[in-house]
Amino acid sequence: MKKEHKKIIDHISTYLNENPEQRFGQAIFNLKINEFIEEENLINPKYQLRDIHNDSDEKILGRIESQLKWFNKKKESL
Repeated sequence: MKKEHKKIIDHISTYLNENPEQRFGQAIFNLKINEFIEEENLINPKYQLRDIHNDSDEKILGRIESQLKWFNKKKESL
């Protein structure tokens, strides 16, 4: 297992431990592992998932860590 794989798994595990009411699919979406395709037509969006097959582990890890920072800032402002 690569170090990036371990970090990704650790982030998912921590997130699910802190949010046990969420389903696994919700967690990977909320952590930005999966994302919607950016829509050009915002009036009638299709909400299609973007294919992440070619995303590097580093890019996925970066999205997760960015999202976790955003969650922490949100918690601090409450």
